[in-house]
Amino acid sequence: MKKECASKKEKSVTVFFEGYVAEGNNGESFLYQYEEIIRRKSYDFNPDNNSPVIWVCGANIGLEVLHFNSKYAGAKIRAYEPDAQLYAILKSNIDRNDFKVEAVNAAVSDFNGEIAFSADGKLGGKTGVGSMKVKAVRLKDELTAVQRIDLLIMDIEGAETAVLTDCRNELSKVKNLFVEWHSPENEKQILPALLQLLSDSGFRYRLNNNLGVSPFENPVTENGFDAMVEIYAVRTSKP
Repeated sequence: MKKECASKKEKSVTVFFEGYVAEGNNGESFLYQYEEIIRRKSYDFNPDNNSPVIWVCGANIGLEVLHFNSKYAGAKIRAYEPDAQLYAILKSNIDRNDFKVEAVNAAVSDFNGEIAFSADGKLGGKTGVGSMKVKAVRLKDELTAVQRIDLLIMDIEGAETAVLTDCRNELSKVKNLFVEWHSPENEKQILPALLQLLSDSGFRYRLNNNLGVSPFENPVTENGFDAMVEIYAVRTSKP
């Protein structure tokens, strides 16, 4: 796996694992996602029913989707991906493995309509900037239409605080929540506000931040962000 992806760092790659086949447009980003989702099992959880409802916001090429279909046979999965190129691969990965997954070519947002988008074709496409326009769907409205979400994954490159704040009154439907929080360079850091929102909504959370070696001497900036924190939140009470 590593050798194959490394040899196709900037090229498409097709890999067989867990009984299915997955295509990626970039070997380096494919390997990163494989390590996070398959090897590290970053999003695995223990559902309390046989048909867990799982939504992935920022699904990329869909490795989470494939993994969840393999692990949770009765899962009802919805995947949102705004990047047209990545969405095409996501849809192809779903179809070639004959999975029943609802794929949505849109960005989750705090409003419906269109939103500016900057695509990098890998892991860092961002809404709110760039010359492209993509469809935006208000996540609050999507949540209003359902009874429960067993797992909500949100990796939307900086839009997470605005979207979750807009969803405040619907978060009681979510049992498990993963958020990758992003801190834009030279902007006020508002992580405390997001954590307070989660606490007020009945979640208990854990934080993870891989800073690498000597963080003070080697501050890292990636794709316009100077900090990223993984938030694992589990509902423990009603808001």
